[in-house]
Amino acid sequence: MTVLTRKPVLTKRDFVRRYAAGEFGNASPTWDTFEEYWKSCYAGLVHVRNRVAGAQTWYNVPRHKMRATWEKATSLFSSELLYISAMAPTDRTIIQGEVQRGLWGLDLTYTTVKKPMRDALAEHTEHAQGIVANYLLQSNLCVRSYAWLEFLLEAYPNHVVEFSTYEVEWGTVPGYNTVFWEVRKY
Repeated sequence: MTVLTRKPVLTKRDFVRRYAAGEFGNASPTWDTFEEYWKSCYAGLVHVRNRVAGAQTWYNVPRHKMRATWEKATSLFSSELLYISAMAPTDRTIIQGEVQRGLWGLDLTYTTVKKPMRDALAEHTEHAQGIVANYLLQSNLCVRSYAWLEFLLEAYPNHVVEFSTYEVEWGTVPGYNTVFWEVRKY
């Protein structure tokens, strides 16, 4: 089966819009604004995320602290640059990182540290290529998650796919143990 190439992801803002619309598959429940989040009555921990690559982010925010956290975040960044996602079950992380197609197959940068990805990769990062990268992914991602990863890599050539894989199903699409956090052109 041939997959049609999709429109490249050129900016973080473009990615976030397409991510929230579900274009990249299983994701964290996400709200574009504080008002959307508040109206949802979501009671779990959340993550205030930034549309600016590498910019400050706020993890593990409980609902009762969300208004104060949002006010702090919007004192540093325009609210148009921020969005909110449910916190993933990082204590159940199996593997997470970034993968892309390289000259010799898959190039995988990953960690098994049970923290949000940015913190986990800062603590310990490993690399694998080719058949070893493929083995690590196939042995940790459920069948559906692995098939979707293959689709993303084919549909978005010359892109990096960020993912986190958990011991449990989690995210917006039932039956997946992997959330696809980002797809970006390299």
